[in-house]
Amino acid sequence: MRKAISFLVQPRCLLLFLVFSIFLILAISSSKWVEEKEEQPEITERVFLDVDIDGQRLGRIVIGLYGQVVPKTVENVRALCTGEKGKSASGVKLHYKGTPFHRIISGFMIQGGDIVHRDGRGYESVYGGTFPDENFKTKHSHAGVVSMVNSGPDSNGSQFFITTVKTSWLDGEHVVFGKVVQGMDTVFAIEGGAGTYNGKPRKKVVIADSGEIPKTQWDEER
Repeated sequence: MRKAISFLVQPRCLLLFLVFSIFLILAISSSKWVEEKEEQPEITERVFLDVDIDGQRLGRIVIGLYGQVVPKTVENVRALCTGEKGKSASGVKLHYKGTPFHRIISGFMIQGGDIVHRDGRGYESVYGGTFPDENFKTKHSHAGVVSMVNSGPDSNGSQFFITTVKTSWLDGEHVVFGKVVQGMDTVFAIEGGAGTYNGKPRKKVVIADSGEIPKTQWDEER
């Protein structure tokens, strides 16, 4: 028994045990990282939001849209950015231009897109009223995720939010349709300059202009 114990405490055995332990920890960590790594969908369209804060131009947010994953949601947002649909049957202007980011929560997200009341109470899509959730394939896995606001299942309209942190608890509840590809500095500036913990903005943040960026100009936007 003493010989067995003596063998186990030999420096060579201790070194082998240490190396094996480190290898095991790295292997477990690596497999976990592979499981958590999310494949990013292809960006099919790009839209932009030019943002003013208290009447002064802050910057541009460029959003890449996942048209192959959620085509109906993407078409709704794309058309609301261009304003090409004109007005709804109830007379609402179907355009993000001139609408505010009405809810800005520090350490969470910025929310906008209420084309009806401009205060978070309105929901209106280009399809008329609201429309169903397409799917929840893409997760809220990082800052810059762009997702639909809703008031429960299958109640998507015009409102959206952009995350400023990872928000995994929203997975399966809100439809992700894109991500910020340029202008996260503008997003963080909105959060830092106007955000509060109750969500009521400290400053007036408005989408001064919005539209679609043709693929021929994507390289110019980089």
